[in-house]
Amino acid sequence: MTQLQDDLGDLLALAAQRPAMPSGALMERVLADALALQPEAAGFRPPAQPRKGLMARLAAVFGGAPALAGLGTAAVFGLVLGYYSPATLDYLMGSSADAAEFFPGGDFLTTEG
Repeated sequence: MTQLQDDLGDLLALAAQRPAMPSGALMERVLADALALQPEAAGFRPPAQPRKGLMARLAAVFGGAPALAGLGTAAVFGLVLGYYSPATLDYLMGSSADAAEFFPGGDFLTTEG
């Protein structure tokens, strides 16, 4: 048995000295097969931009958020003025709107000098 072990040891030592390299033709065939099995690369597509909502587009039509804030303020002020008409003010204040005289001497606007 020792003779068999010595022969095997010699063969393994010989194999360790000369590394087994595949032939060039084999390497070309393996690489060609590998490239044929590779999937196609997908083309670069930029991510889709989210679409603006209806309110954002409407705000852009009127000039953005500051313009909409001014428009909303004017609308609320108009509603308040419409609700508090002179008849409502008379009712709430307990007096007549005709009683308020802003220019007691109103004739100064019609005179010269």
